Amino acid sequence: MEEKSTNKIAVFSIDVEEWYHLEYFNNFKTDRSKSVMDGLYKFIKIVDKHNIKASFFIVGELIQTLLQTIKKLDIEGHDIGLHSYLHKRPVVQNINEFIKDTEDTILEIKSILPNNSFGYRSPCFAIDRQRLEEIIKLGIKYDASKITQKEHPLYVNLDLDGFEKLKKDIYKKGSFKVFEVSTIKFLGINIPIAGGGYLRIIPWPLYFWLLKKYLKKSNFINFFIHPFELSDANFELPENTPLITKFRYNYNRNKVERRLNKIIELLKENGFIFKTFSQI
Repeated sequence: MEEKSTNKIAVFSIDVEEWYHLEYFNNFKTDRSKSVMDGLYKFIKIVDKHNIKASFFIVGELIQTLLQTIKKLDIEGHDIGLHSYLHKRPVVQNINEFIKDTEDTILEIKSILPNNSFGYRSPCFAIDRQRLEEIIKLGIKYDASKITQKEHPLYVNLDLDGFEKLKKDIYKKGSFKVFEVSTIKFLGINIPIAGGGYLRIIPWPLYFWLLKKYLKKSNFINFFIHPFELSDANFELPENTPLITKFRYNYNRNKVERRLNKIIELLKENGFIFKTFSQI
């Protein structure tokens, strides 16, 4: 049964990954000396400005280079989560590869925060029920990888049979919770209304209208972003990168910071409070 509550909750999160972790560049030779981590620090400034605690899902191989930042975020009350070790989609790994990838990520983060427990978000929202059960066995406390958007070729429709629906987009089995990305149906398609490339590519007046429409009938929103979308770094992408990939990567990146601030202001005007996944 859905929980009856007047509380309006917004969760802001960022998948802490480099530009070369994006699925678009899997088959390209990439220059790893080029970084978009300025986008991470811009996100931190935005949430600090609005006094928001956020959830940070970190790719394992970046943990040591971000050691001091992660410790500071933890001390300040932000939520630290895991985003795989090498940013490989779980469903393209066999089960043993996936378990090792997750174990390696846990060991890496435990070397910095030994007393913490952690949540998880799959790269590209591509986790299935079998792999979900494995992260539960490994002691992960929640998952934020569910999305209902069948049109996207990389996403996976996560089966939650046996989970109790606590409220819209929040599910529970035992002490383990799953959080779904917020979507709204428009012209017969489920559109993620909470960030990512959709924030950049959907025309802003339409996006903002859909968001206001969503907020009228929902008391929970699960918002996500990536460092490259906030980064000011402007470098050449790998040679032979398709035009469609260049468009997906670059389009409206210079508008994301302003749009994020407007969204936060709209949420506050509508009575939403901001929490991390762990706080929920």
